[in-house]
Amino acid sequence: MPHNLKCLIIEDEPLAIKKISEYIRMFPSFSITGTIRDIEDPARFAIDLRATDILFLDLVVSGGIIETLEEYIAGIPFLIVTSAISKRDYPSFVKERSHYALQKPISPEMFRECIAELFNMC
Repeated sequence: MPHNLKCLIIEDEPLAIKKISEYIRMFPSFSITGTIRDIEDPARFAIDLRATDILFLDLVVSGGIIETLEEYIAGIPFLIVTSAISKRDYPSFVKERSHYALQKPISPEMFRECIAELFNMC
C-alpha cells in the first residue's frame, strides 16, 4: 500500500463523517486533509480536491448538485462512493470512471474490504 495518502471526505451527515474518519484512521498511511459538508461552491475547495489521493464521496450532499463536482474530481486517483443510493442510480460521471462503492451503513469490515480491493487492483 502506498504511504502518505491524503483523504478528503465529502459528506454532510455528522455520524457518517465520524465513522468514515474513524475508519480512515485505521490505516496509518492515510491522513484526512479535510471534510466538505456543503458543495454549493466547488471552486472554494478545488485546491483541496487537487491535492487528494482518495476521495470519499457521498452522492447526496447539501448545498448543491453532485454533478457540479465532475470536473473537479476527474484527476483524483481513487474515488470511493459512500452513499445509501443504489449503484444503478449513480450519476453517469461516477459510473463512467473507476470507483469503489461503500453502501451505507458502512461497517469497519466493509471499509477494510474496500481498501484491500482498492490496492489489490492498482
